[in-house]
Amino acid sequence: MLIFAFVCVKNIFMKEISLDSWKQVGEGGNGKTYLNDAEPGVLLKVNYTSEYSNETLENEFYISKKVYDMGISTPKMIELVKVGNDMGAKVQAIQNKQSLSRLCADHPEEIEDWASYLAEHGKELHATDALAGGLPSLKERVLKAISTTKLVGHQSREKLLAFAESLDDAPTFVHGDFQFGNIIIADGKHYWIDLGRASHGVPQFDLGHLYLICNVYSKQKRLYEITHMTEEQLRLFWKAFALAYNGPEGLEAFNSECRLFGVLDLILLGYYKNFNLLTRIFLSIITRKLLRQQ
Repeated sequence: MLIFAFVCVKNIFMKEISLDSWKQVGEGGNGKTYLNDAEPGVLLKVNYTSEYSNETLENEFYISKKVYDMGISTPKMIELVKVGNDMGAKVQAIQNKQSLSRLCADHPEEIEDWASYLAEHGKELHATDALAGGLPSLKERVLKAISTTKLVGHQSREKLLAFAESLDDAPTFVHGDFQFGNIIIADGKHYWIDLGRASHGVPQFDLGHLYLICNVYSKQKRLYEITHMTEEQLRLFWKAFALAYNGPEGLEAFNSECRLFGVLDLILLGYYKNFNLLTRIFLSIITRKLLRQQ
């Protein structure tokens, strides 16, 4: 009861803003971003509440604050706000920025170079100890997600639970939405963004997420609208990334492992988001297909 009352009080006193003076400047898979000339240096992020609850958005804000306090290069979180019935977050606006996604789309001849760049900085991120920052355990999250998922049948669920139980609850930093759209570059410096799912665990969770984007989601028109990269370009990105991250030896085993963690990522996606029936059926088909490939 006390926790519920605390959340209600926070929501009552949360600043309410209108989008009338804000100009949309971006859109991704999770929501839209806005700028306001009256608030220089501030970026407003409003997520899709049809897929995310306000509790999830609030959690993203405070997790991102923890990541910033850990010293990881990421924009500073400023405040939570109400935007109509939705919740948004004001964050530090990084000037003159470009995402790796945009750089690859604008300069396709450099895709392999940028894939190597992501691999280099991804390995640095995965070498960071996340326990000091008090980030949650991804292993615990994935076990809960598997236990409740409807994307797979009973037999597959039991096998996945056994696999997840066998994983090390490692102190390694895991981004949670590791991909080329969530690392931006400005004036020669890189920043990680969209860190609401940051946690500690084995880095293969991040690799599985990127594998899905480049090799499974790459067929979807919606992904092209977000990344402006073709299916062929996304697959090329993955090949270059895998080579840079893993090295030339054992690439087939590396891809197989990433595919399996991609299955866990799909199950986590269903745990984080509120999908309609049609989307759940689509994700179930993808999940079962990936499992058959193992």
